[in-house]
Amino acid sequence: MKKESLLNRVLACLMHLFSLLLTFILPILVYFLSKGRNDYFTNHAKEGMNLHFTFFPVFLILSFVSKKISVVSVLSFSLIILETILILVATIYTLKGKKFSYPVIKYFKV
Repeated sequence: MKKESLLNRVLACLMHLFSLLLTFILPILVYFLSKGRNDYFTNHAKEGMNLHFTFFPVFLILSFVSKKISVVSVLSFSLIILETILILVATIYTLKGKKFSYPVIKYFKV
């Protein structure tokens, strides 16, 4: 496996971090902009999409149900915390140049 430059690692790291705010929108943009040009960014974008396409629907369902049940609110909050921790771990691995794969459903093969 080729060692990526520090600039590429930092940019991929920022994609993971900013996906905390922009959910699946940023990984989709990075995927379409880097597809066919840079496999490193494409693979990180696919990982980000896998994470958000797994968590986002579950979070939406829990949000609609949580208006009536307080236990579901705790589950929603726990889901947000778990997603944040996973993204921070991916950010650290990416910055170090190590391979990281989110433990989620693989919609897009990396």
